[in-house]
Amino acid sequence: MDKNKNLIIKETFDLAVKNYQKNNLKAAQGLYNQVLEIDPQQASAHNNLGGILKQLGEVENAIECYEKAIEINPNYAQAHCNLGVIFQSLNENHKAQSCYEKAIEIDPNYAQAHCNLGVIFQSLNENHKAQSCYEKAIEIDPNISQAHNNLASIFQKFREHQKAIVCYENAIKADPDYEGAHSNLGALFHELGEHQKAITYYGKVILLNNNNLAAINGLVLLLPLIPTSVHLKKLLLFLFRKNNIDPNDLTDRTKLLLLSNSDRNHLLKAIETESLLLTNDFIKNLLKEELFHLMLQKSLIADRFIEKLLTKLRSEILFTLNDPIQNILNENFDFIISLAEQTWLNEYVYIHSKKEINDINKLKKKIENDNNINELEISILATYIPLNTSKIITKKLLDFKSKNFLFNDLINLQIKEPLKEKQLLKTIESLDVIDDSVSKKVQEQYEEHPYPRWRCANKFEKFYFSDAINFAIKPNKIDHDSKFDNPNVLVAGCGTGRHPINATRYKNANILAVDLSLTSLAYAKRKTEDLGYKNIKYLHADILQLKKLNKKFDIIESVGTIHHMKDPVKGLKVLLDILEPHGFLKLGLYSETARLHIVKVREFIKSKNYKNTSEDIKICRQEIFNKKNDLLMHKFSHSVDFYSTSAVRDLVFHIQEHRFTIPQISKILKDLDLEFLGFSLTNSTSKTNYSKLFPNDRKNISLDNWHQFEINNPDTFRAMYQFWVKKN
Repeated sequence: MDKNKNLIIKETFDLAVKNYQKNNLKAAQGLYNQVLEIDPQQASAHNNLGGILKQLGEVENAIECYEKAIEINPNYAQAHCNLGVIFQSLNENHKAQSCYEKAIEIDPNYAQAHCNLGVIFQSLNENHKAQSCYEKAIEIDPNISQAHNNLASIFQKFREHQKAIVCYENAIKADPDYEGAHSNLGALFHELGEHQKAITYYGKVILLNNNNLAAINGLVLLLPLIPTSVHLKKLLLFLFRKNNIDPNDLTDRTKLLLLSNSDRNHLLKAIETESLLLTNDFIKNLLKEELFHLMLQKSLIADRFIEKLLTKLRSEILFTLNDPIQNILNENFDFIISLAEQTWLNEYVYIHSKKEINDINKLKKKIENDNNINELEISILATYIPLNTSKIITKKLLDFKSKNFLFNDLINLQIKEPLKEKQLLKTIESLDVIDDSVSKKVQEQYEEHPYPRWRCANKFEKFYFSDAINFAIKPNKIDHDSKFDNPNVLVAGCGTGRHPINATRYKNANILAVDLSLTSLAYAKRKTEDLGYKNIKYLHADILQLKKLNKKFDIIESVGTIHHMKDPVKGLKVLLDILEPHGFLKLGLYSETARLHIVKVREFIKSKNYKNTSEDIKICRQEIFNKKNDLLMHKFSHSVDFYSTSAVRDLVFHIQEHRFTIPQISKILKDLDLEFLGFSLTNSTSKTNYSKLFPNDRKNISLDNWHQFEINNPDTFRAMYQFWVKKN
């Protein structure tokens, strides 16, 4: 090749590198292709082009480039390593391992290849081999941060915590912006109970990447331990604005920040003396507080005092509409919209007077007859009734755009989203006609009130199923099985979609979610689409029909479902018939012991002849509120499910309910040859206390012991028995 061609190649190659460094991938791709047109034997151009194609998602073409580079230069260690990275991303670990080993054979001092080989061994659970690889990589290059981080994770796994801490710190020294190392160190301190250190490191992660799920979820869990300060308020505002966490997890800390006990006592007196709250100085400030608005908009507030406060404010706002006090309503427009979104979430469970209803009916007629759109009046109406119940108002607002983005959000919430659900309802496939008598009655209940309404859900990091279940059933543990690295998952009884969305935490999962209620499925499908999930399919079906799928699943989750069937064991047998051999099943069943207060409420409802209607639910709730001396009734009023219409209906007005004891569950599992793996408890304290009481049961799997534990701690399974079993 003449000097002129060599110069052109060099200049074009250098220009390609510069464009790549500036992230101008298409330009760099074109320049490398120019180099290869002049000289197809430029191995480095093939290699670098492979890297660009990989970033562009053209994996097969990238493989061809790396293989071509190796064909030209069999001793091109970097190309071997890059090819290994591609195979690793495709879960072709054996091919990846061969590539890394070849790269190391060519260049024994190739630190990154040693590190990547360690990742392969670690994924195969060959931790000692992985450790050797990481240590070799660090010996060659002490600044290879990934090797320090991964070595730390091995030490952490074997509970060598101090060694793990040192390695994570070394990773951060090598790369101060290493997000993963900060996050992992925060999680380790969290695990060790060094919560303030955990908060510090999670905070550093957020500064590096405010979308890091591990840090966000970690901070949410540690909210009760964060001191009250300006920083806490900023953090809560940040978290409420995220759409990938459950805002209900933020409300307790937010309430404490906004309303002290003395504030509550002061306001309670004002409510009881029927003072005008809208002119109260504290209330004036509270109603302008953005954090208060966000809480109302996004989370279902389960708080008796706040319900009293909001109910009183709502009536004052309505009665003030015709007699404005110093433009006070316009000043609180954003709060009124936020209140309307809260009442939509709780399905208008708040009590109201006859005068309020008369005034609301008049207001509704006025709005329907007005040619102009009065945003304030419409927002006040929406605090009492859903806007989509009026066809005239729906038509008026469907294409309306306000300058106030909160008002647009209200229109979206109460008009556009329900309309979208009606459209989606037509797209959901039905397996068969639901003909079981009990199933039909349960279906009717949820068609009227899909349960629950929600706005945001937790988004989790994705884990292989074996890692996810080991976290759920710890201290018990299952061995890694690659069979479950790409699982087919069934969510049997998916409701409005939070459960299948939660199941997306399983890496590479294909999820089928079924439910009796079409309206619940439409709600779930809309939320799934809005949040961008692609691996969930919805099906209208009765669990009793699922054999007709002619399909088996690796994992089945059925929480809060089969105990509403006429014969729960019959439903369970159907699920087991479609579960693969050695597959896993998560069940959620009501506890007889934990639901004594619910039984008491159901008996009260029966004695009063309350019907399963919205108005009766409102009246019933008020009666229960007033039974302060009845401890069981009072206990119910402190339940989260007491604070929305559909939740109350689901909890105490359900047409079919079975409750279980642990000995009964034990017998069922024995009869069906199921291996009990462990309870999944949100409150880790229960497992800690259990371990202290029964130290010989290191896996926490003795159901006899758990039965004794529940007798002594009757609220342990207040949120149901949630547990995992394995099919033998």
